[in-house]
Amino acid sequence: MITAHALPAKESVGEPTAATRHLCAGVYVDERFRDLVIDEVCTAPYRRVAPSYGFDIVPVMRHAWRAAALSAVLRSALVGAVVVPALTGALPCAVLVGCGLALLWLLRVTRVLREADRERQPKKVSKRREWEHAIINSDFLGLLFPDRKTQKPPVFRRIRVVALSVAATGAAVAVSDPSQALAALAVAAGMVVVCLGVGATRQLMLNHIYRAQNLRPGRLSGRQRAADLQQRHACAVYRRPRHSEDDDNDEEDLTFFTLFGDTSPFIGAGELIYQWNPPMGIQLLRPSDDDGASLHDLEHREPPFQAHELVDHLREAVRLLDTDSQEVRLPTQVRDRVYVAETDVAADPSLLARPLDEAELRDVINTPGTRRHHFLEVTTPMAGSEYVATVLLRVNVQGRTLSISMAACVLAHTPRSFQRTEEFGQHGAMAVVWSAFRELRALPKEIQKSWRVVRHLGALGKAAVLPRDLTSEPRRNLLVGSRVSIRETSSQAWSKVQLEKSEILGQMKTIERRLLRAASDFLSTKDVDISEFTNRAMKIINSGIFNFGDNNSFNNNAVGDSAHVGVAGNQPVGSGAPSGGGNQ
Repeated sequence: MITAHALPAKESVGEPTAATRHLCAGVYVDERFRDLVIDEVCTAPYRRVAPSYGFDIVPVMRHAWRAAALSAVLRSALVGAVVVPALTGALPCAVLVGCGLALLWLLRVTRVLREADRERQPKKVSKRREWEHAIINSDFLGLLFPDRKTQKPPVFRRIRVVALSVAATGAAVAVSDPSQALAALAVAAGMVVVCLGVGATRQLMLNHIYRAQNLRPGRLSGRQRAADLQQRHACAVYRRPRHSEDDDNDEEDLTFFTLFGDTSPFIGAGELIYQWNPPMGIQLLRPSDDDGASLHDLEHREPPFQAHELVDHLREAVRLLDTDSQEVRLPTQVRDRVYVAETDVAADPSLLARPLDEAELRDVINTPGTRRHHFLEVTTPMAGSEYVATVLLRVNVQGRTLSISMAACVLAHTPRSFQRTEEFGQHGAMAVVWSAFRELRALPKEIQKSWRVVRHLGALGKAAVLPRDLTSEPRRNLLVGSRVSIRETSSQAWSKVQLEKSEILGQMKTIERRLLRAASDFLSTKDVDISEFTNRAMKIINSGIFNFGDNNSFNNNAVGDSAHVGVAGNQPVGSGAPSGGGNQ
């Protein structure tokens, strides 16, 4: 029985998962993340949206635009406070407002330089503030303060001289034209009101995200509809790594043993932490008590089953885990996922022409070596999908042999800043007031970012001009593979996950053991000798050669000509278990 790909049950009925809420909140608190959503999802119709695991991308897109609009309003007000008076003939007012903003900006520069001066030992600058230091160390400031690196005290003295000069200029203009000074005060008061309003509105949106039962808009825009269909689609379009002839670094990294190289093809599923390397290969032989029976007599001339029959059996076996009572239930969602390389889509656009029906999906499963690679995908969420473990299993019947491969990926929790609204005192009426005054306190920082209003206008222009979807029809020189998964970008690294790690690994092993046992039962019913399969399965379950993302262990290995490894007497030589792959 083949089932189409679908989102988790909570998302299908409209109730957002915790991961969806946190990602929606993230676009308000992290401008880099907001720009990523707008640039790579909202205004990138020429690329496929990565599959969504445990979250819905549509409300994230909606709130990304709202967050950008709030920032654009404040920055437009700052720019307009200087430009509009100058264009309307009130040049003294524009000069006074500009002097006030310049003083606030110099205050910001002084504070950043003092913080850098206190750091006696070099430390890694956070990504959020890299652009601030880049502006401060720009060529413009180099002309203004040429000796700021070698002679720090003169830097601050020169900043004070510039600040006094700006203040003196403003005072002279105010004394010469008091009416313009009053107008400048009115403009400044308007900027304060706008700033307070933007801060309060931002917190109100966060409160709404925290409490709302449904975050999806009632009516989707064209781009939102396209993204929604792509995140639910059974086919995922991945990028192949650059060809070795095109790569500048020809040296191979021999520290990782992996089937997929240094880039995981499972876009959106998270960090690849475990895989069978190489895949398990089992000859399709009949059971026999005669140890001397020949291969010709034991093997099935024709496969006793088709690959899709085994996949259907495994799907039903795993799905039963989600039907247990609440206290012992392991929440699992089973889907069929087909991976297609973007270069293959460019050569044969019909691979994405329409959704896969049952007959076509069975054909993909039963036909090895095609351009579409089928995986049975089993996901298990934790903590409202803040953690999502995904086990991907592939079945191949070819050459009178059954080949099974497995990989596991994990999406870890989002940053604390995305989740802070849920903390005590971070939502409600008082949080709105505090947010308004925090925005006012951050006004010097917004002055420094005011040029980014041009970037927002550019994004609006792209959204208005570009079509809603450029991936459904073939186009010359256009590769449509997914480049970025916003959920993966905001996910914590697997090596830094703590107590949840053991629970996630336990759930993955539970799924792996059930898949292996279900496959063993299926082979028994098809008159296939399972002795070799059972031996391989036990070695995989208790394998001592694997990688779970942050640790490599290599046991019973030998390197070099004529090298050998001592093996225990009760273990046959050459029966090593499949090993885990490298960290992605």
